[in-house]
Parts: sequence; structure tokens; C-alpha cells
Amino acid sequence: MGNEIIYTWSFSNDKNRWPLWYIIALSIVIWLVVWWFLTKQYVMSFLIILITWVYFFVENNSEEITSIYIQNLWINIWNSFYEYTKFQSFNVIYTWNEARFLRLILKNNVWVKFIDLSIDNNVASILKDILPNFITEDDKTEISFSDKLIKFLKL
Repeated sequence: MGNEIIYTWSFSNDKNRWPLWYIIALSIVIWLVVWWFLTKQYVMSFLIILITWVYFFVENNSEEITSIYIQNLWINIWNSFYEYTKFQSFNVIYTWNEARFLRLILKNNVWVKFIDLSIDNNVASILKDILPNFITEDDKTEISFSDKLIKFLKL
């Protein structure tokens, strides 16, 4: 038994933001920089510029399509290999009976607690058959307020 591909799917990373989103975001950043500069909080002004630059850099240099490969020995996500022992559990997150994303909860990771991957109902039903053979399913995980806010603001 080799490391065969069991299942694969792809999804788009496009946020589909409208022009007004960029105008509002840029206005907030400029307002914060000016406010912190006027109140002599120069470090905060520098930090907001740095964070905005990094966010812009990451957004513009990320791949448009992400491909995921479920294999016998590991999961290939963004050209990184994750062995099944690195995952504590998985869950499919639904909103209004529509599968939104697959949440893979990592073990013993300080910085990243989970990985969210976009899916639809067809992919969800297939993954619910495949993944329990390798990872424990956790039905208790729900979408948090911050996740809802990030999705709504398209961050």
C-alpha cells in the first residue's frame, strides 16, 4: 500500500471585494496613522503601516487556486505535507445547512490552532466518509463570532 491519492479538490482564494471595501480600509488605515502620529504614538503608526503592507503583500502574492490532496499517509495543503498524527480532529462547519469549510484542528501548535479549507456540500459528504479513517471527527466545533466577522468583512 503506497501513498496513493484518495481524494482531491480545489477552491478559489479570491475574496471578491468591491472597490468601496478598499476605500473604507484605506481610509481607516490613514485615519489611524494620522491619529497615532498626532497623539505621538509613532510606534503604533509604524506598526499599522507595517501590518497593512504585509497584509497587502500576502494577499497579492497568494495563489489564486488552492489544491488539496488527501493521501494514505498525509494531507497535502498548499504544497505542505501534514501527517495525520499532527491533527487532533476535524469538523465540517455549516452555515444554513450549507457546508462552508473543513476545519482541521492541529495538535500542540502554539501559533496556528486550526486550518480552514473551503468546501461545498458534495466535498463535505465525501470527506465525512474518508477522513474518519485517519482523524477523529469533532461535531462540537462551531463557527465563532470572529470567524463570522472575518468572513463578513472578507479579510
